Amino acid sequence: MGFWSKLIKFITPPTAPMVDEVAKTKVIKKAMKEATVKLDTFKKPVEKVKPKRARNKGRYVADDKSTPNVNEAWVGGKAPKKKVAKAKAGKVKITTKNIGD
Repeated sequence: MGFWSKLIKFITPPTAPMVDEVAKTKVIKKAMKEATVKLDTFKKPVEKVKPKRARNKGRYVADDKSTPNVNEAWVGGKAPKKKVAKAKAGKVKITTKNIGD
């Protein structure tokens, strides 16, 4: 082989191998079938229930301490989470003492 024929062979890209189109489509269809995901639809949106105190003839029901996993004082058996009180920021009065001279 001469120099020019080696150079031309080096520069030209290799030929793509022959691909069987029927086999290729079968593989793609099988992969698509395996990759599909079926999702269930929700019929009703989840409603958030506000906690409510249990009553007996107009009076509040107390919690029974002998049953630690159930809170009888609340309807549904769970008490609401307690809110944390935030500290109020004090106001700073501006006087001539606070301002640099």
